[in-house]
Amino acid sequence: MNIDKCISDLLLKMRNDKKFLWNHPEEEFKEIKTSEYIIKRLKEMGYKNIKTNIAKTGVVAEFEGTEKGECILFRADMDAVVMDENHRVKHTCGHDAHMTILLSLAQILINNKDKIKGHVKLLFQPAEEGKGGAKPMINEGVLKNPDVDKVFALHVWSEIDEGKIAIKEGAVMASTDPFNIKVIGKGGHAAIPEKCIDPIYIASSITIALQSIVSRNINPNETAVIGITAINGGNTNNVIPDEVKLKGICRTFNNELRKDIVKRIKQIAENISQSMGGTVQIEFASGFPAVINSKAETENIIKISEKIVGKDNVVKNYKTMCSEDFSFFLNEKPGAYIFIGNKGENKAPQHSEDYIVSEKAILIGVQVLYEIVKKYLFNIK
Repeated sequence: MNIDKCISDLLLKMRNDKKFLWNHPEEEFKEIKTSEYIIKRLKEMGYKNIKTNIAKTGVVAEFEGTEKGECILFRADMDAVVMDENHRVKHTCGHDAHMTILLSLAQILINNKDKIKGHVKLLFQPAEEGKGGAKPMINEGVLKNPDVDKVFALHVWSEIDEGKIAIKEGAVMASTDPFNIKVIGKGGHAAIPEKCIDPIYIASSITIALQSIVSRNINPNETAVIGITAINGGNTNNVIPDEVKLKGICRTFNNELRKDIVKRIKQIAENISQSMGGTVQIEFASGFPAVINSKAETENIIKISEKIVGKDNVVKNYKTMCSEDFSFFLNEKPGAYIFIGNKGENKAPQHSEDYIVSEKAILIGVQVLYEIVKKYLFNIK
């Protein structure tokens, strides 16, 4: 593991940042103390061009080099995970580490200000976990004035071994489209079902039929997941209810296929319901596209990663059905999404109560971002 001294020298500050952020988890679009802390730390470093309250709690700090050059955006997500129905919030995804890494890069930029040409935007984003803060931040102009040329983000990841980096061209995370289906029938006595239109039977038929989309409507070379995750209807043994509600989600690595899947879900639900005398109401929540890394940037990150952790520790074929709203940034600009390994023998998986990010993963994360700055923005004559 090759870590520059200028990074290891910041370890104490990293620990302090990580401790504060870990101890002050906040849910999406409510990251008040988090953003206040980030602004305070950036001002301590000497940043003056800091935009706040973007998409409610988002922060963007801008660094301008000594000469004109490319504009690169680095993103860290700020929100924590809502753990249960009691609304307990905890940093069990690693976003506290992501913010720590980006704050460390902010300090390194200041320490190397005479070497850097071009422009850097350090973006701290709310609401990655659920509703998605990326799109509203883009809508509020974070990619403009000056126009961003490339975008990068990373994630400490419990499925990749500690000390390794995963980076590949193309799709690395799936799209996600949550949906709700209300099946409306005609309730009545369970002893005389012929007088009813049974929404439970209709909902069951829809649930089974949706599985045919993957097996019969999608090219076997493609990958997709369609699942019904909740069924709610009825309250007693001898009454057929008037309606049943289904919840589900679909995912794929292909953004064009994503549109076809949504269309097919609607067709199947409507046709089955109509054939049985019922009706349906279908709502798709605002989902995320697939995360797709661009070719040139991925090739550069592979070289950077090999320099940091060695060729044998760079994973070039990893992708996951999990989703990420950084996809909206990659839809607009070339760039890459990078996984920093945090898997160990005694380490818990993402979103579990005991998930903790190692200092080794944080150091590697800072080094990756610093190497990106060196690659694209260092003014070496």
